[in-house]
Amino acid sequence: MHEHREWPRYSAVRTFALTAHLGGRIYPCVVADVSLGGARLLFDRDVPLEGIQDSGISLSHPEAETVVCLPMWREAGQVGVQFDFSEESLGLISVCIRKMVHLDQAP
Repeated sequence: MHEHREWPRYSAVRTFALTAHLGGRIYPCVVADVSLGGARLLFDRDVPLEGIQDSGISLSHPEAETVVCLPMWREAGQVGVQFDFSEESLGLISVCIRKMVHLDQAP
């Protein structure tokens, strides 16, 4: 199978949790994989994405600035998000990769 992604994707070796803010509600989530372009987030329950396509999903973690990203797809308990290339996004991506993977085994 040919990989069509523009950026290498890092799968989680260790659990890494974020807080997602959607439509005024807070949802804990776990990052399943991440790249410079986006991430796959796992939730304990389905999250409502209706009406937030324009405003995005805010992701926060104590070690990084809050990042607003766009939801790109949703399946049961999962949401794929797209990052921009802001300084805040790159900071969160860096924290995710450092906490989630063994860098000596990265793609």
